[in-house]
Amino acid sequence: MKRLLIFTILFPPLALVVFNTPDMIAGRFGLMDLNALQSAYIIAVIPSWLVAAIDWWQTRLWATTAAGAALCYVAAFSIGFPFSDAFSVLMVGLVGAVPAAVCSWLSRTAATK
Repeated sequence: MKRLLIFTILFPPLALVVFNTPDMIAGRFGLMDLNALQSAYIIAVIPSWLVAAIDWWQTRLWATTAAGAALCYVAAFSIGFPFSDAFSVLMVGLVGAVPAAVCSWLSRTAATK
Protein backbone atom coordinates (compact mmCIF):
# COMPACT_ATOMS: atom_id res chain seq x y z
CA MET A 1 0.00 0.00 0.00
CA LYS A 2 2.90 2.35 0.73
CA ARG A 3 4.22 1.71 -2.76
CA LEU A 4 1.00 2.88 -4.41
CA LEU A 5 0.88 5.95 -2.19
CA ILE A 6 4.51 6.85 -2.93
CA PHE A 7 4.01 6.50 -6.68
CA THR A 8 0.71 8.42 -6.61
CA ILE A 9 2.06 11.35 -4.62
CA LEU A 10 5.61 11.69 -5.99
CA PHE A 11 5.61 10.45 -9.59
CA PRO A 12 3.61 13.31 -11.24
CA PRO A 13 5.49 16.22 -9.58
CA LEU A 14 8.85 14.58 -10.27
CA ALA A 15 7.88 14.03 -13.90
CA LEU A 16 6.89 17.70 -14.12
CA VAL A 17 10.21 18.83 -12.66
CA VAL A 18 12.19 16.59 -15.03
CA PHE A 19 10.09 17.80 -17.97
CA ASN A 20 10.75 21.47 -17.12
CA THR A 21 14.42 21.14 -16.12
CA PRO A 22 15.88 22.19 -19.51
CA ASP A 23 13.75 25.34 -19.52
CA MET A 24 14.66 26.14 -15.92
CA ILE A 25 18.38 25.74 -16.68
CA ALA A 26 18.09 27.98 -19.74
CA GLY A 27 16.26 30.63 -17.70
CA ARG A 28 13.19 30.57 -19.94
CA PHE A 29 10.85 29.20 -17.30
CA GLY A 30 9.41 30.82 -14.21
CA LEU A 31 7.76 29.20 -11.26
CA MET A 32 5.56 26.21 -11.85
CA ASP A 33 1.98 27.15 -11.12
CA LEU A 34 -0.92 25.12 -9.79
CA ASN A 35 -2.30 24.50 -13.30
CA ALA A 36 0.92 22.75 -14.33
CA LEU A 37 0.78 20.55 -11.24
CA GLN A 38 -2.87 19.69 -11.88
CA SER A 39 -2.06 18.82 -15.47
CA ALA A 40 0.83 16.64 -14.33
CA TYR A 41 -1.48 14.67 -12.04
CA ILE A 42 -4.10 14.31 -14.77
CA ILE A 43 -1.55 13.05 -17.27
CA ALA A 44 0.71 10.96 -15.05
CA VAL A 45 -1.38 9.38 -12.30
CA ILE A 46 -2.51 6.33 -14.28
CA PRO A 47 0.98 5.63 -15.67
CA SER A 48 2.32 5.98 -12.14
CA TRP A 49 -0.13 3.32 -10.93
CA LEU A 50 0.96 1.02 -13.75
CA VAL A 51 4.60 1.55 -12.85
CA ALA A 52 3.79 0.88 -9.18
CA ALA A 53 2.11 -2.39 -10.15
CA ILE A 54 5.08 -3.44 -12.26
CA ASP A 55 7.47 -2.40 -9.49
CA TRP A 56 5.50 -4.49 -6.99
CA TRP A 57 5.49 -7.41 -9.42
CA GLN A 58 9.26 -7.36 -9.79
CA THR A 59 10.13 -6.88 -6.11
CA ARG A 60 11.90 -10.22 -6.07
CA LEU A 61 14.45 -8.91 -8.58
CA TRP A 62 17.71 -7.55 -7.25
CA ALA A 63 17.75 -4.49 -9.49
CA THR A 64 14.12 -3.40 -9.17
CA THR A 65 14.94 0.30 -9.38
CA ALA A 66 17.02 -0.06 -12.54
CA ALA A 67 14.50 -2.41 -14.15
CA GLY A 68 11.60 -0.06 -13.42
CA ALA A 69 13.49 2.94 -14.72
CA ALA A 70 14.48 1.06 -17.88
CA LEU A 71 10.92 -0.08 -18.45
CA CYS A 72 9.58 3.46 -18.03
CA TYR A 73 12.25 4.82 -20.33
CA VAL A 74 11.29 2.32 -23.04
CA ALA A 75 7.58 3.09 -22.61
CA ALA A 76 8.13 6.85 -22.74
CA PHE A 77 10.57 6.43 -25.63
CA SER A 78 7.96 4.51 -27.62
CA ILE A 79 5.47 7.32 -27.04
CA GLY A 80 8.00 10.06 -27.85
CA PHE A 81 9.56 8.31 -30.85
CA PRO A 82 7.85 10.46 -33.52
CA PHE A 83 9.96 13.42 -32.45
CA SER A 84 12.76 14.06 -34.90
CA ASP A 85 15.04 15.71 -32.35
CA ALA A 86 17.25 13.32 -30.37
CA PHE A 87 17.20 15.63 -27.32
CA SER A 88 13.39 15.54 -27.24
CA VAL A 89 13.35 11.76 -27.35
CA LEU A 90 15.92 11.65 -24.53
CA MET A 91 13.89 14.05 -22.40
CA VAL A 92 10.65 12.14 -22.96
CA GLY A 93 12.41 8.97 -21.81
CA LEU A 94 13.86 10.68 -18.76
CA VAL A 95 10.43 12.01 -17.79
CA GLY A 96 9.41 8.40 -17.26
CA ALA A 97 12.68 6.93 -16.00
CA VAL A 98 13.78 9.39 -13.31
CA PRO A 99 10.50 9.49 -11.33
CA ALA A 100 10.17 5.71 -11.64
CA ALA A 101 13.67 5.18 -10.25
CA VAL A 102 13.15 7.61 -7.36
CA CYS A 103 9.74 6.21 -6.41
CA SER A 104 10.96 2.63 -6.71
CA TRP A 105 13.95 3.37 -4.51
CA LEU A 106 11.77 5.11 -1.91
CA SER A 107 9.21 2.29 -1.87
CA ARG A 108 11.97 -0.29 -1.47
CA THR A 109 13.45 1.74 1.39
CA ALA A 110 10.03 2.06 3.04
CA ALA A 111 9.42 -1.69 2.69
CA THR A 112 12.64 -2.59 4.52
CA LYS A 113 11.82 -0.46 7.58
